[in-house]
Amino acid sequence: MMTRRLPMLLAIVLATSALLLTASPHLSFGQTASEHEQELPERGVVIEIDSPERALFKMAVPNLRGSGSMGSSAAEVLRNDFKLVSLFQVLDSRSFIANLEQEGLGIDPGAWSAVGAQGVIKGEISGSGRNLTLELRLFELARGSTATLTRSYHGRPGQIRGFVHDFANEVLRVLTGKLGAFGTRIAFARRSGPGHKDVYVASFDGHSVGRITDGSGVSMLPSFGPGGIWYSRLTDLGMFITNSGAEGRPIIDGDGLNMGPTICNGRVYFTSTRDGNSEIYSARTDGTELRRITHHPAIDVSPSCGPGGRIAFVSTRHGSPQIFVMDGSGGGIRRVTYRGSHNQTPAFCPDASQPLIAFTGRGGGMDVFTVNVATQQYTRLTQGQGVNKDPAFSRDCRMVAFYSSRGGIYISNPEGLNQNRVISGHAETLRWSR
Repeated sequence: MMTRRLPMLLAIVLATSALLLTASPHLSFGQTASEHEQELPERGVVIEIDSPERALFKMAVPNLRGSGSMGSSAAEVLRNDFKLVSLFQVLDSRSFIANLEQEGLGIDPGAWSAVGAQGVIKGEISGSGRNLTLELRLFELARGSTATLTRSYHGRPGQIRGFVHDFANEVLRVLTGKLGAFGTRIAFARRSGPGHKDVYVASFDGHSVGRITDGSGVSMLPSFGPGGIWYSRLTDLGMFITNSGAEGRPIIDGDGLNMGPTICNGRVYFTSTRDGNSEIYSARTDGTELRRITHHPAIDVSPSCGPGGRIAFVSTRHGSPQIFVMDGSGGGIRRVTYRGSHNQTPAFCPDASQPLIAFTGRGGGMDVFTVNVATQQYTRLTQGQGVNKDPAFSRDCRMVAFYSSRGGIYISNPEGLNQNRVISGHAETLRWSR
């Protein structure tokens, strides 16, 4: 049954994903917080990621042997992976002096050391038709001419890109001890026409952008979970939660708005107004065993899953919208942002050893920040670069994706350096697969 507030809230949904914060009876955009918050920090002096002051691993990636354009395309995927992760300086292939034909899949260490390389990746694609073999090798110049990592893959042409991402992940594991996040996906919502929004998904590097929803109505606030991409679907009577495997069937519904699903420890956490106020709830992934997690007269929205089953969310319980964390049952609630008058869209770093939450803050405009939950250290990733919002961490926390009004989805490192646009066009409420 439609409540009195629902028509107003439906209109706000079409304009912004932070609808309940703007519609809160406790705090509007024009009000000030009930307690004084310090301003969010300015961004420090920016040093370009490829400057000599940063100790980047110098990697050479010549085109793969065999199969013509497929070999050059596969090498470019590797180069782009290494560029986006902000740990490498990818050497210009025009500087190479090694005799590539004579070397084959080996290396002459002296020829590569002469151009400054610390690592070299060689590869070859062989076979034909739907039966291809991809061989890739990593050489570390400090270890001589013997490959420190060798992988062989067998499959169809359409699988080559995934094989290359897998090898790049293994390169990071060998060099750093931690697997990379190459080949993972980003989900987001985007306007598809007047009064319409759809959910899309793409490879983290912008490849294979595809629409998940059917192009009619309003679908938004996606996340990854069992059954596919979870999202919220708006109707004339309210908003329900479904996923891409349910063929439009509501999985979680009820009076009012039910939105913003995130999957944590096998349960769906979401925001609902079913009891009149905006609160955080959870349910099993089949929609049963509904539990109310928060109980407060303020607005609680935007749950996000973190390490150990912790939940980050946004609440106005201290006046202005701020980021809070709690355990999966709603206990141990504590505030984690104390700077800025309007903070929203929290996203945990999935790595428990790095207690970081990325969020959107208003500090002279909308920008992306991180806060260290343990130390209260803030880092500003964007400033003076238009509107920047809705951050998401990669699974290894080496990259942060966010939407920018500069023209699409950007990826940077957690310091805001090495910003690269990977997907063009409008996007909102990003989530990164694990």
